[in-house]
Amino acid sequence: MAYATPDLLAVALDVRLTAANTELLEACLDAAAAEIDHALDRTDPLDVPAPELVVRTNVNRGVEWFKAPATYNGGVGYEETGVLDAPTSGFERHAAALLPLKQRWGVG
Repeated sequence: MAYATPDLLAVALDVRLTAANTELLEACLDAAAAEIDHALDRTDPLDVPAPELVVRTNVNRGVEWFKAPATYNGGVGYEETGVLDAPTSGFERHAAALLPLKQRWGVG
């Protein structure tokens, strides 16, 4: 279950929330929430509502999921105007932001 709403993701993407895009926005937030849950590896559920750090991470990663199809060649933009490279770290940089909320640290 996502920690942010499609409305928040739509604002971050600078798009209007419509019946046509709601399902896609929810899917992007759900994918990001699954990554958050995996990174946190918590024994106790998060408080409801979720801490703002989790909500922002859900939105930020949701933006990346939404824009992922546009980065099929490793970047967004055009050679003539400049290309913004796609992040290569995947979720790791978001996971680092969530460290204060992590509960278990597997012993290897």
